[in-house]
Amino acid sequence: MKLIVRPPGDAFRRALSEHAECGRIDAARALVQHAAFVAALRAAGMEVVELAAEPELPDACFVSDALLALPPAGRPNEASALLFATRPGADSRRPEVASVLAAARELRPAARVVTAQAPGTIDAGDVIVYGDRVAIGVSARTNEAGARQLADAVREIGYRPYLCPVRDRLHLASAVTVLRPARLIGTAAGFASLDEAGPDTAPTSGIARLIVPDDEVVGANVLAVGGRCFVPAGNRQAAALMRAAGEMVVELGLSEFTLADGGPTCLVAQVW
Repeated sequence: MKLIVRPPGDAFRRALSEHAECGRIDAARALVQHAAFVAALRAAGMEVVELAAEPELPDACFVSDALLALPPAGRPNEASALLFATRPGADSRRPEVASVLAAARELRPAARVVTAQAPGTIDAGDVIVYGDRVAIGVSARTNEAGARQLADAVREIGYRPYLCPVRDRLHLASAVTVLRPARLIGTAAGFASLDEAGPDTAPTSGIARLIVPDDEVVGANVLAVGGRCFVPAGNRQAAALMRAAGEMVVELGLSEFTLADGGPTCLVAQVW
């Protein structure tokens, strides 16, 4: 797996955010935190492809929203068979997509490319993949038309897609993320979104749930790569739950990205 990242630019201080203290975003400090994040990924053995900053695009560091890359279902060690270029729900974010897709196409030239089309909108932050399941949040940023376009694309390479309602937060992955194919971490509200899609979306008989309290929702945004679980520092209960489950936890200072409604999963586009 390779990880595409992009550092924040000066415009990051104007990032879209519903956080009560988003006016305090410090772009210079965010750049330092991003560099430390990338260094930690490389220390975990990950190959990182770093794009140039986009000085006029405030949210461009959140590359995850631009692209979903997947290998064939059931073959996680194979190269990506699908590159799905999104159509973000916020108009200001649509110029971010082309450069992320171009980088992914250079890495995986044989992959099929599918581009979301109007009237569909979709942010990949509304998507979590575990085993052969793909949960797609229908949210303020991802509408049903966009979700169904992705569902059709992933079904063609063997995945089972589920459309999940997201009513109380930015993205599905804001409150539930994947540690392993059979282990998820999230808040009660995050798991409720999955359950509303039906009993097969995340059956408790086969998928373990690590449930974090609502006041640690930031700790539900976990990037599990390189045998480590990267989580924003300061989420003690989330970190403790993962360690008790046998996970290797790396806590990182990502406070500036939290102020922009982001977390570690938002900062990478994963390309198999």
